[in-house]
Amino acid sequence: MNNLPRICWTTSAIIAFAGMLWGLHMAISGDHSNFPAHAHLNLLGWVSLALYGTYYYLAGITRLLIARIQVILAIPGSIIMGVGIAIAHQTGAEELAKLGSLMVIVSAALFVAITIMRPLRINTVN
Repeated sequence: MNNLPRICWTTSAIIAFAGMLWGLHMAISGDHSNFPAHAHLNLLGWVSLALYGTYYYLAGITRLLIARIQVILAIPGSIIMGVGIAIAHQTGAEELAKLGSLMVIVSAALFVAITIMRPLRINTVN
């Protein structure tokens, strides 16, 4: 995993496409009961991963171990949380949603640490 921006962006695009298909399925079926799960998947899987990738690209981070761990938690955490919310909504079983949530929050905490350790230094023309 030596190109974190690419991994984040590619995964983000795949999750966005899956989320769009899920939304299309809800629209066609008329059953919007999984809207919260769909929204979480899109926000965490698509938007957050794209932003992580953008940050890593701008900061030149491609091999930092803590960033690798952050991405390893963010990707499955986003998916597990989205699917877990759908399962919790349908069955009441919240274990997967809780697991995914924990993975996402740890990933977010690591990202906070990374932004403190490796802040962006963007040159602007005055």
